[in-house]
Formats: sequence, C-alpha cells, structure tokens
Amino acid sequence: MATPTSVEVINPFIHSTTNALQTMAFIKPAIGKPFLKTSQNLVCDVSGSIGISGETTGTINVNFGTEVICKIVSNMLGEAHDIIDETVTDAVGEIANMIAGGAKGEMQAKGMNFTIALPSVTVGKNHSHAHPTDVPTIVIPFSMDQGDFAVEVCVKEQ
Repeated sequence: MATPTSVEVINPFIHSTTNALQTMAFIKPAIGKPFLKTSQNLVCDVSGSIGISGETTGTINVNFGTEVICKIVSNMLGEAHDIIDETVTDAVGEIANMIAGGAKGEMQAKGMNFTIALPSVTVGKNHSHAHPTDVPTIVIPFSMDQGDFAVEVCVKEQ
C-alpha cells in the first residue's frame, strides 16, 4: 500500500500539475520541495478543492495568489485578466479538475482507484481548508515569474 507521502502519491500530482499548465497555459512552473503541512491557514487568494472517494480517499487543493492565477487564466484564454472574477474562478475549478483527473489516471495505473467529486472554489485572503485529520497533508510548492502556488494532497488508501 502506498503511504500518503510516497512518490507513488506525490509524483502523479507533480506530473499532472506541470502537464496541465504547460498544455493549457503554456507555462512551465518550477517545482519546489514537497513538505508536510502543519497549519490549516493558507496564504492564497483563491483555491480549488476536490474530494476523492473509493479505494483511495481524501482531498486535493490547488492554491493561487491573484497575480499567479490571472497570468495562468490570461494565457489559457488569450485575453487579459487582472482580478479574480467569475471567469477566473471557473478556470480555477477547471484547473483543479484537470490536475485531479491527470493524477487519477497515473494512480489508477498503479492500482489506486478512486472517483473525483466536482470541484469547489473558495475566494478570499488566508482562508483555510479542513483535511482529514488522520492523514498527513503534503504541500507541493510551485513557482513562476508572477509568484508561487501550491497543490495540497491529503489521500489515503482504504
């Protein structure tokens, strides 16, 4: 069984994140060193969350600052965006969905089966997310010219 911190769990989210942003937004973010999340507080302006259920359960969050997500969405749509509006929040949900879906495909090939829920998007400075308390949450940091963003992975196999 894969542990929540194993490369079998973390690498699919790294691959899926970089693939989604390269394909959809023509951005290749730099990948930082994953670390264990020790606080529920986030330093972000908008996040997309997806629950997963089945043989593998948990939550996945994608957290962005305004400048970072506006650059990503501007590249995706070919039009300028500089504030978090309905178009940007819709894109955050779609990005979260692409990341979770891409990771799901890679994880299923390794025998970790699950379904993904519809994404939910939260907007607001320093909001927090509840993750299952019995599983560590791993934060995968990414950076690009406009700033940093992170993918949080909190999953376990049943």
